[in-house]
Amino acid sequence: MVGLTRKERDRLLRQNDILQAAERVFAIKGYHKTTIQDIAKEAQYAVGTIYLYFKDKEALYLELIEKKLKELSSEIKKEVNNASGPKEKIQVLVRRQLAYFEEHQDFFKIYFLEREGLRWDARDRISKETVTKFEEYINYLTRLLKEAQDKFFIRQEIDTKRLAYVLASMLNGVIIPWLKGVCRRERITDMADFILEVFFKGVEQGP
Repeated sequence: MVGLTRKERDRLLRQNDILQAAERVFAIKGYHKTTIQDIAKEAQYAVGTIYLYFKDKEALYLELIEKKLKELSSEIKKEVNNASGPKEKIQVLVRRQLAYFEEHQDFFKIYFLEREGLRWDARDRISKETVTKFEEYINYLTRLLKEAQDKFFIRQEIDTKRLAYVLASMLNGVIIPWLKGVCRRERITDMADFILEVFFKGVEQGP
C-alpha cells in the first residue's frame, strides 16, 4: 500500500474486509443461499456499503475467485523461490498447491459445485480468468522444469512444456475429485509424496 493515499488505503481495506467476510459466508451457506445482507452482517458493514464496492453478489463472487487464484500463484512462487535446488522447488510447488486447496476447501467446493447456477456471462468470465491463470501457471511450471533440465536433473530429450502439462494434470486429477467428495478417504496433502514419487520415478516395474 506504499504510495497510496489514506482514502485509497481505507478503500482497499474495506474491500478486503468484504471479500474475507464473503468467503466465510459462501463457505458456510453456499453461493446460491448467501445474500448480500448475510455478507454485510458478517463484515459488520451496512448493506449500502457493500454496494459501494460491488454491484451485486455475483460481482463479489467473481472478484473473490480472481483474488484466490492470484493468492495461490503468489504463495507458490514465494515458497518456491525460497527452495534451494530444482528437485526441492518442484516438491515445494506440489505440496504448497495441495495445501492451499485443503486450507480453502470449503470455498473451492462451492466453485466447482455451484458455478452452473451463475449467469452465462459470469461463467464465461470465470472460464476466461481460469484459462489465463492456468496458462501462466503452465509457463511458470515449464520454466521450473527447464531449470531442472539445465541442471541435468531431468532427461535432456524431454519436452518440458509437455511435462508441465503432465504434472499439472496429475495435481488437478487429485484436487478436483477430492473437492467434489469423490475421494475423501485421506487428506489431500497426504497425496503429495505419492504424486512426487510417480512423477520423479514413474510406474514401470524395474528389472
